[in-house]
Amino acid sequence: MNSLIIGTAGHIDHGKTSLIKALNNFDGDNLKEEKEKGLTINLSFSNLKQDDKNIAFIDVPGHESLVKTMISGTFAFSACLFIVDINEGLKEQSFEHLQVLKLLDIKNIILVLSKYDLCKNIKEQEEKIINKAKINFIKTFKISIYDEKSLQDLKNYLFKLKPISNENEFIFRYYIDRVFSLKGIGSVVSGSLNEGNIRLNEKIICLDNNKEIIIKNIQIHDKNVEYAQAFNRVALNLNIEHKFLKKGYLLSKKGYFKGFKNADCVVFSSNIKHNSFVNFCVGSKQIQAKIIILQKINDDKFFVSFEFDDFMFLEFDEKFILLQNNRVIGGGRVLNPLNEPLKKEMKIKFLKLLEDKDFLKIFDFLKNVHKFGFGLLSSYQRFKLKHEQALDIAKRLKNAFVDEKNLNIYDISSLKTIQEFIIFILQKNEKAMLSAMSISNRLSWASVGFCELALKNLENILDFKNGIYFKKGISYEKLKQNNQELVFKIIKDAFITPIAPYNIYDELELDRKSGDEIFKNLTQKGLIIRLAHNIFIEKNALNYIKEECKEYLKHDFLDVQKMKDKFKISRKYAICYLEYLDKEKDIIKIDEKRYLKK
Repeated sequence: MNSLIIGTAGHIDHGKTSLIKALNNFDGDNLKEEKEKGLTINLSFSNLKQDDKNIAFIDVPGHESLVKTMISGTFAFSACLFIVDINEGLKEQSFEHLQVLKLLDIKNIILVLSKYDLCKNIKEQEEKIINKAKINFIKTFKISIYDEKSLQDLKNYLFKLKPISNENEFIFRYYIDRVFSLKGIGSVVSGSLNEGNIRLNEKIICLDNNKEIIIKNIQIHDKNVEYAQAFNRVALNLNIEHKFLKKGYLLSKKGYFKGFKNADCVVFSSNIKHNSFVNFCVGSKQIQAKIIILQKINDDKFFVSFEFDDFMFLEFDEKFILLQNNRVIGGGRVLNPLNEPLKKEMKIKFLKLLEDKDFLKIFDFLKNVHKFGFGLLSSYQRFKLKHEQALDIAKRLKNAFVDEKNLNIYDISSLKTIQEFIIFILQKNEKAMLSAMSISNRLSWASVGFCELALKNLENILDFKNGIYFKKGISYEKLKQNNQELVFKIIKDAFITPIAPYNIYDELELDRKSGDEIFKNLTQKGLIIRLAHNIFIEKNALNYIKEECKEYLKHDFLDVQKMKDKFKISRKYAICYLEYLDKEKDIIKIDEKRYLKK
């Protein structure tokens, strides 16, 4: 179904709720307090259908004390019915609502001049309102709830508006605006699905508490569906207790978003101060934030870092509104939702590039700043680019190595650092056996692919055989034999406290594949015995342990502490040797103690 979310905005008593009721016979003021006071307190949701088209309405309150609620609803708007009583004209909340619409970049704003049947100078009032609003309305309607033709004209126009679909572009993100529990059904949340899509039985995650959740049921305007996509008002039945969910919590898919207590943004405001505190509003979430002004661009535009009271799961280009003393003072867009450790001057340069959305220049900047590589794993949250899109851009970079498998980008100059490290290893041990994996394990910042390139580019000093790089001019077979002898000597010399294989690999500059092969050969020949995952002992040393223990057991029992005291070994070795003794037929174990059978 083609769907569109249309909201209302405007001053109190200018006819927002009455218009919705006239369009679809839905009375949004259904709370007792709303009926008594004659004003909308909560957001109300309804819809209007025609063939395969669906319009979801969000009616927001117009009272100045309820601006937070108004803002919460406005984030979901695809279009807006901006309602002005033609007789009263623009009032205080009209202008504040217009400010919110502009800050959230809602372009499809339809001017609805209500109660025109009571106006004597319609044309004059219309021109006055449009001139004062200082905004380009896509259409203007003069409406009376008692004039069926004016209502029908508006309906016809709304159904002609083209729905916006982003289901193939964006990842599912859903801010919860209501949480409740229904008997026999369980936890239900409602919200506006503005990005991505969701399916029945799909697994999602609540980012705010890191709980994984299964979608048990999906409803769009009281109708069960198997699939929902943006833009729709959607209710979700979830397999989680409702006490774990709150208004403002964000549901998404696992692996795309991380939480941070800071974000760098562009702010549009003429009324913000350095080190002041504001309410940061995004979706249905509102949180206190401290303002750190990085640069004043002009009188009403700033680059700002926000410090939040809790973790936020923001994404690139996400829009927000700022409140102070319950009044709108500005808003803006998230440029850098991640923690990027840059000095102020460099951060400002980075934010300018992000604002322009020139991703090739952004990637080049990060490549030059992070010589030892930067990752694209978080490219969706960071740039709103899927991995494939980010890689396509990265491949256009000059003087760069793009590791497609590990989603890393390196400045090509850092290749020299890897090669210098390889040469250092060979100078220290000319019998070293190297692989891309062994170099990458030693240089944690360098991916296997980048290390492979570094090794290949040293063909003037390295030979290659069976996946192993080694110093040119040395026989590969002799190298293997020599290293096997060295490994056996190290294990033998360690006696009853053998060294872990990976420590031997580091000492001899062996790659893991070659080292594992050596340990396998020595074990097959019976020269060493494997007792545990990383414990290999020389055969004669193990026989010594066994004989000494059996001699001791003739007079006493053995447990972990006695093993430690007798052989001066650690608990790790004591447990390992006792477990080996358990396999002997003449030894019995009782309550963690070992005895010699009589």
